[in-house]
Amino acid sequence: MAGIRKFRFGERREARENATSSGDVVLTNEDEQNLDAFAETLKETIQLLREEIEAINSGKLGVVSEFFERKSKLMKWLELKTPLIEPFLPHQTAREKKIHLYLEELKEAAATDGELLSRMSIAARSVVREIEKASDRNGLSGIYGKSGQKLGAASEGNLRIDREF
Repeated sequence: MAGIRKFRFGERREARENATSSGDVVLTNEDEQNLDAFAETLKETIQLLREEIEAINSGKLGVVSEFFERKSKLMKWLELKTPLIEPFLPHQTAREKKIHLYLEELKEAAATDGELLSRMSIAARSVVREIEKASDRNGLSGIYGKSGQKLGAASEGNLRIDREF
């Protein structure tokens, strides 16, 4: 026979009945576990962003693609869990877990990381634009070698003869 099933509403009611009448929002065990997990994920995300910033500043640009998947998973997790945490942010337990401080740190790290990635994107677009300019210089639509043949293009099998030659 299956055990008695508990529902969140019942847990909340029990928690309210057992709590003192401080007027504060009452946390269940699950709420505290959610706050703990949220705080840990915030710390992990901040650390990852700082590592990426440090790597970019030291010229290790390949790190961006390595960190992308982990960073997007962490951000998605935070985005999905935020509605579970928001009602409890004013609670003393959330303050004790320093969630507000971690959120501020995350905001600063994400802004710095975003700025660096934006600069990298602008630089990459500039390089591509310069390459296109060099390729299309003088309306020749490409780069030509010493012999006058277009580089990188497959040579055509049929030669055309100009009749007015």
